[in-house]
Amino acid sequence: MKKLFILIPAIILSTLCSGQSTQYVGHATLKNTVKSEILIDTLTGVNFILDTTHIYITAINATGDTIWRTDPWKDNKLSEYRVKRPVIVYFNFGIDKRNNNKDVIWITYNNTQFGFIDKNSGVFDFKGQD
Repeated sequence: MKKLFILIPAIILSTLCSGQSTQYVGHATLKNTVKSEILIDTLTGVNFILDTTHIYITAINATGDTIWRTDPWKDNKLSEYRVKRPVIVYFNFGIDKRNNNKDVIWITYNNTQFGFIDKNSGVFDFKGQD
């Protein structure tokens, strides 16, 4: 009888847990959170805006014109990895040291895919996944 009392809650819990849809967060993204959804390039006056869904990035110049808009994951046809639709969890200015210290926007997704975006063109350079 004791085995039955232990077995029934275990079956119920395993059923409940397997039905949940959770987002993967790897060790590289666990502590990373988007600190700002707008990055401002003080030299050019361009605002780089991450939308509220953390999917699209838009570059808007000082006069309010859209320079480019990108969904880096979809535009680059990255394959599904750990989650069905990853979202950006890290979004910040950085430097591409392999390309003459070019200013870029580094991004990391909640599925640990990462890379950078060229600030001028909006082109995403996928660097890998954890």
